Amino acid sequence: MTEPAPKLDAIVLSGTHLDRRKLVSGLNKAFLPLGPQACLDYILEALSRARRVGRVFVVGPEEELRRRIPPERWGHRIVPEAGRMLDNAWKAFRAAEESAPDPASPERPDRPYLFLTSDIPLVVPEAIDDFVDRCFAREAEIGEMVDFFPGVADEIALAPFYPRPPRRGIRRPYMETKCRRLRLANIYMARPRRIKNLEILQQGFSARKLTEWKSVMRLIGAFLANPGGIRGACHVASFQAVTVLDRARMTWLSVLVKKTLHLPVIERSASMMLGCRFAAVVTPYGGLSLDIDDESDYEIIRENLVSWREHQRTLLPEPALSPDGPEPGEEAAGRACGPAPSPTAPASPKSDS
Repeated sequence: MTEPAPKLDAIVLSGTHLDRRKLVSGLNKAFLPLGPQACLDYILEALSRARRVGRVFVVGPEEELRRRIPPERWGHRIVPEAGRMLDNAWKAFRAAEESAPDPASPERPDRPYLFLTSDIPLVVPEAIDDFVDRCFAREAEIGEMVDFFPGVADEIALAPFYPRPPRRGIRRPYMETKCRRLRLANIYMARPRRIKNLEILQQGFSARKLTEWKSVMRLIGAFLANPGGIRGACHVASFQAVTVLDRARMTWLSVLVKKTLHLPVIERSASMMLGCRFAAVVTPYGGLSLDIDDESDYEIIRENLVSWREHQRTLLPEPALSPDGPEPGEEAAGRACGPAPSPTAPASPKSDS
């Protein structure tokens, strides 16, 4: 009989962006009002109700967090921010690790933690539990310990949030892989002490949206300075090439480039660069990928908050499978590239004021 997945300590990244121009409505995104609560409240509420989550640590501006979202509201612990996203994540992880009931346990380096950002108000408990279950299922499938699981959502999960006149919606760019269109979600399961090259993570997070060529070139430069970096840089360049070719309507050439972007190959390259085992987990909960990037996102999510959250709550998760299907054999890859079912659209939004 399979043992149930353990409860994980969760870390919510709520740091104030160092560039004031990145704030939304002049606020840290964690404190943006959405209906009756702040954005961060929705994340903490979901974590408090998730069966796979134990303690919750929030890293951000300490005084503002205590004033706006006091710890007694959701039972979370506050960790003062340290600067960059990676620095904040590491500081909160250390706080969780050092306050664990068994800090001297020999299993300490192998203990997994859950990481989320504070700007994903569509997160629901079901999405969190499903993600943790999929991580452990993927680990069992691989047959060895995995050190870093980034969540990714595919177009099936995100299509329900596209604009559907007269309702406004959000359509984001994707990473085009051989068989699926994917977008990074804002949830991760990681064993931080087993990741040897943490700085690559910071570089990846800083340029993860790949919407500006300056960011792309900076990321390629960072990759080239690391083991496996040539392959990683080639992947980044290929992602950008597909985008350019699609815009130029050079579909046949775009398809050829996509064939080089097979997810298991990308995972192996990432594992080499990070110095740990890396494996992506596809979540059917697209709301985990819809973070608030700017004023437009904020207004659209606020308009659709009630119906979109209800859509996420009632979503039936698919079985936990590997992202690209079974790796060996072209037949399996062909099945993974087959036509996808039509997504269910959320109902028309209700007022949340």
